[in-house]
Amino acid sequence: MNKVSRAGSAISARAQVFPISGVLLANLAWGIGPILTVAIDMSINSTIFYRVTMWPIVLFVIARSRKAEISFRILRSALVPGFFFGVSTIFGFMSFTNTSIANATLIGSTSSAMMLFVAPSYLKEKITKLQVLCAFSSFCGVALVVVAAGGGGGAALYGDILALINAVLWTGYFVATKKMRTEGFNTWSFMFSIALIQAVIAGAWALLTSKDITSISRHDFLLVLTMTLIPGTVGHTAIVWAQKFVAASTSSLICLLGPVISMCFAWAIFDQRIKPWQMVGAVIVLASLAGVVRYGTSEAAKADMLRNADPLLNSNP
Repeated sequence: MNKVSRAGSAISARAQVFPISGVLLANLAWGIGPILTVAIDMSINSTIFYRVTMWPIVLFVIARSRKAEISFRILRSALVPGFFFGVSTIFGFMSFTNTSIANATLIGSTSSAMMLFVAPSYLKEKITKLQVLCAFSSFCGVALVVVAAGGGGGAALYGDILALINAVLWTGYFVATKKMRTEGFNTWSFMFSIALIQAVIAGAWALLTSKDITSISRHDFLLVLTMTLIPGTVGHTAIVWAQKFVAASTSSLICLLGPVISMCFAWAIFDQRIKPWQMVGAVIVLASLAGVVRYGTSEAAKADMLRNADPLLNSNP
């Protein structure tokens, strides 16, 4: 192998590590989110209100400190993904308090299955047989966790339906975000615009439906602030940045890791019981994810990551 080939292989390896790490970081941050939500004493409506109104402020400060563009041009472009994101916020948060965390997060992850049908048509991404196999294995693991839960551990049909609706809306957000990232907007500019639209949609709904909007305690305020900074800012910014370099069909499958993290936290902190077959399902999900990370990203690396190697390795979103 000549020096040019070895250099190309080195760049390829580095180019895969950074964006995949971004997706994994996002999932770790998101895995903490449902735990913080359940730990808050005030109603879920008030929680949503304070969460979505805090986030644009945080992102505005970050965007201005990075001298990122904030304009109506970007805001207009973010209207579609922002709409999906705002409505998804309502259904996602409500599902956490109306069924078990394991069911809410794992049912929500079925958006990854939906992506396999959407990606070829709307994003022009090629889906390999190995990806389909890994996806099928992952969803078998998800199904096993949900079925094994039965009616125990706080699981409820109403909350499960909310989680399923959230999955559909999240798929819309995922696709719209992926298409928008091709326009080359700065990550912070994009996330601020998304957060502003989310605040208008979810914030207005929460304000109109909440009966304890003024009852926020110091304990709840700190939890909402943590939720805003970690699952919100760290999680969503990491995934939006990674979207530019990772195929949506691949990153959405890796997002199946988040529910497993949430399920483990729920067991450790809230004593939400995890049955043996649920643990088997979680192991299947993790094993399938390993296959997605190892084999599912190779084609995307050739087409996307290598072409963007310099901006990827020197990114300053």
